[in-house]
Amino acid sequence: QNVLTLVSDVVATPQAWLDVLKVDIDSYDCPVLEVLLGAVQARIVIVEANPSIPPPYQWAMLHHSELWEFFNSFESPEEVPIRGCSLAYEVDLLHRFGYDFVAFGGHDAIFTHRSVRSAWLPLRPPMDEFDCYNEAFIAANGIPIAKTRRWFFELADPQEALPEIWEFFADWMQEHAPRLFPFALRG
Repeated sequence: QNVLTLVSDVVATPQAWLDVLKVDIDSYDCPVLEVLLGAVQARIVIVEANPSIPPPYQWAMLHHSELWEFFNSFESPEEVPIRGCSLAYEVDLLHRFGYDFVAFGGHDAIFTHRSVRSAWLPLRPPMDEFDCYNEAFIAANGIPIAKTRRWFFELADPQEALPEIWEFFADWMQEHAPRLFPFALRG
């Protein structure tokens, strides 16, 4: 079922604003969020981020018809590193729709529409994603924390890390998945 069908009552109301939109589906969150933001507006958007992929790396799991069934074959979502999207991917995506990055912690990132920036005073959004990530508690989502630390602290050149990140996800899928599922990666 199409995500817009699920929110058809909201989409059918012209000029309607949601107070809060939360996307947390443990799979291809960013493609779903992108479709939703093309149809609805919210003052605040909360979206789950895969905390194991640090800025500046923009990574997102893309839709595939067999992906949900594959995810459900695991006892715990924490075993599966190929879910969700990175904080940097979310910051870039939401910026294009008029949202400022406000906070990150655990697994969730919070964004506010620019039209309600003043509600966040004395904070002055957008916040710096590197600072927020550095201050957050980072949980390992099927990715060894040593890799996350290397990608964030040790590799000064993002172009050096991109092949390593791509290889990690491709190798994991070759070992655990029935196929190489589509994902986006840029630095």
